[in-house]
Amino acid sequence: MNDKIGIVLIHGAGLGSFIWNDLKPLIKNSVLTIEFPNREVGYKANINLTFDDYKKSAIEQIEKWGIDNFVIVTHSIGGCLGLSLTDYFAKKVVGFVGISSAIPTSGNSFISCLPFPQSLLMPLILNLFGTKPPQKVIEQTLCNDLTSEQTSEIIKRFTPEAKLLYTTKINYKILDLKKLYIKLTNDKGFPVQLQDKMIKNLTTQKVVTLDGGHLPMISKPKELSDILNNFIKEIN
Repeated sequence: MNDKIGIVLIHGAGLGSFIWNDLKPLIKNSVLTIEFPNREVGYKANINLTFDDYKKSAIEQIEKWGIDNFVIVTHSIGGCLGLSLTDYFAKKVVGFVGISSAIPTSGNSFISCLPFPQSLLMPLILNLFGTKPPQKVIEQTLCNDLTSEQTSEIIKRFTPEAKLLYTTKINYKILDLKKLYIKLTNDKGFPVQLQDKMIKNLTTQKVVTLDGGHLPMISKPKELSDILNNFIKEIN
């Protein structure tokens, strides 16, 4: 069965499927990289989108892919979308992986994952400044272990998301399936203390630690692919 299991990769906010380019050739199973709407087409392209717009787009991509059984692998805020998709595709999802992922408890939003007082301030920040951080913040939180070339690409291709991606409360059931959380010990965008909280929310059976920043699929694709390939092997 293992060779017939697909892997759905879901990127985080502001990014795109391009972040998985170095990882994909190292994965032994069929891979689908979900693309959030309106990548790199303008600052206000996503301003009116809802969480359901992101979800609908992902559902269409998965259904077009046509794989019957798959693992959902999420990164950062992609965890919120991944949980909702796991609920939607309950009969097809055979595993769930979070890579420094936001895992709100059912009935809560991404913002609920943040510590106080950041969780209170975030809605105000989104309303005043939008969803694209200053370049310096992107460099420090997303790219702290990337090369200058890799950092430049992230900054150049960063796409502001809809505010509702951050604020919409999602409902889901934690399914009886294999779960893995990959904890990044050098993540400046989603620190270890927050990741530990997410691990508890996911009620995962397994945690693997990786010494990497927020984007290990770019900085350490070989190490990350080994973890994912081994996880697939463990699925019966």
